[in-house]
Amino acid sequence: MGVGDRRGVSPVIATIIIVAVAIVMSLAVAYWMLGLGGAFTRYEKLEFQSAYVDIGTNNTDTAVFNVTIRLKNTGSADATLDMIFLNGKPYDSYTGLNEVSIHNASDTSLKKISDLNDVTIEPGESFTLLIYLKKATESGGIWKSGMTLEIMVQTVAGRQYPKSIMLP
Repeated sequence: MGVGDRRGVSPVIATIIIVAVAIVMSLAVAYWMLGLGGAFTRYEKLEFQSAYVDIGTNNTDTAVFNVTIRLKNTGSADATLDMIFLNGKPYDSYTGLNEVSIHNASDTSLKKISDLNDVTIEPGESFTLLIYLKKATESGGIWKSGMTLEIMVQTVAGRQYPKSIMLP
């Protein structure tokens, strides 16, 4: 084997291999960028499908306003509830005669929700909340017929969704 007998890859074949590798690498980077962009463009969006109030009694025969709220997540990311504000105040700041309790009306047991962070609404899903407001009596209370109740649902992402309804 002399020096003149060695053969290498021709320049044309080498160019084709380099171009093929460059195309494969650019496709891999493009798919990675699209996936990365999709992760940052997910969003949550809650919509009130319905909100209404009935008058009823709770388990201790106390007159209450039953506020039923049906929320739907029309976004592309999960929405986890953080807080519910009633007339500008967190719902759990109302105590005594003005006590407020929130229940899962999507569950037939109407389980009381002690931590709103446990409520996550997936994209396309709906969730129904039932809020009990003790009706005002002669001995006190602030929840009275004819007043407007301003409800603000806040998610852990910091977004707020308002709704106003009148107590019957």
